[in-house]
Amino acid sequence: MYRKSRFAELDDKELIEGLTATPVNKELHEYFFCTKCKKFLSYISTNLYNQCDSRHLIGELYEFISNNDWQVLRQWENKNGASLYSYIAKCAINHFTNKEISNKKRIELEFMPGSAELIEQFGDYTQEEEQEMPPVWEAFHMLNERDQAVLNSLVIDEKNMLEAAPDIWKFINSRKPIEKLSQKHIQSTLAIIKHRALLTLMQNLNEITRI
Repeated sequence: MYRKSRFAELDDKELIEGLTATPVNKELHEYFFCTKCKKFLSYISTNLYNQCDSRHLIGELYEFISNNDWQVLRQWENKNGASLYSYIAKCAINHFTNKEISNKKRIELEFMPGSAELIEQFGDYTQEEEQEMPPVWEAFHMLNERDQAVLNSLVIDEKNMLEAAPDIWKFINSRKPIEKLSQKHIQSTLAIIKHRALLTLMQNLNEITRI
């Protein structure tokens, strides 16, 4: 039988007081980061990192929230009736998204010129031809279905993001249908997924050429 945590009865202010108190209440910290935050961490993990298991984000979430004497928690003011959970979820989503955007810009500077040259090879090869499959295509076929769809639409077919979005969105675990999302949200989501697909393509290619 499911047993509800005794910490579930704490209100938002009590949670903040408990999390920021010394000595550290390890049980409360585990409840907050591993149980209470699990839902939005799973959302972040699935949509940003294409991973179902969100445990790899817990440590970074802890560092983000506890930094500067728990500054993020202490800034919560219950404005407009927003719960602490909603506030933390929004802060966390912004944090991980901004991190991915920063990584995207850095990786574009480091890797994108090389990957752009490799991707040109997509147009020079068709599977019907009787020739050995180039490494870039081997690397492409190692990608998951979502990443293949993204690169097919945005790179090989050179569609713009809004044009390609309806075909790609079925591979994205989104709580809202695409019709209810803003163009900015759609474009930023696809930009991150495209970036990660290109990076994975490069990693796959490096693995193949190393063998």
